[in-house]
Amino acid sequence: MEDRKDQIIDAAIRRFMHYGFSKTTMNEIAEDIKITKANLYYYYSEKNALIRDVLIRLTDEYRAEEEKLVAAHTGTTYDLIMKILEMRDAFVRKYYMLHMNENLEWIKGLSMQDFFQCLHNRDVKALYEIFKVGAEKGELNEEHLYETAEIYVELMKSLSLMCNISDIISGIPNQDRFDEVLQKQKLATKLFFNGINKK
Repeated sequence: MEDRKDQIIDAAIRRFMHYGFSKTTMNEIAEDIKITKANLYYYYSEKNALIRDVLIRLTDEYRAEEEKLVAAHTGTTYDLIMKILEMRDAFVRKYYMLHMNENLEWIKGLSMQDFFQCLHNRDVKALYEIFKVGAEKGELNEEHLYETAEIYVELMKSLSLMCNISDIISGIPNQDRFDEVLQKQKLATKLFFNGINKK
């Protein structure tokens, strides 16, 4: 059963990367892997459930890469955060069409809101662990580390959203904004670290 679900997720990712969530139909995904629509609905009774599993797969993939980067890093916490920003930029560029959607109805359900809150909490916890190591090494002020991680994550997401809001509204991707987002995030990180570095 897991093999079939993996095939469905793989096919959905390929479709979503090219057409986005709302322009992809369940029927197209079924046709791509040569199963009936009824068979697809046996595994995924609704499109939101499939979208959720796609996002879980991609966030797990990203998190595994980030964990490898963190484990191999030997420099400062600031340098590590800059490397993470660059890695995230490459990941977002690869899966950009998944961020684009002219119809955001699918995101309004309570189960999706809870799901996105869970992903957000994972981001904060991962960053908190990085900041904790930085504090233990004497680089960062150790006060309010968890709250600091929350604010940083929200700041980075806000910068990304503000730079891409016109693309999201129009549904027309403009990949030129990637450089703008990354540069603003790096500048904000520099300013942020000036405030939390141990003097």
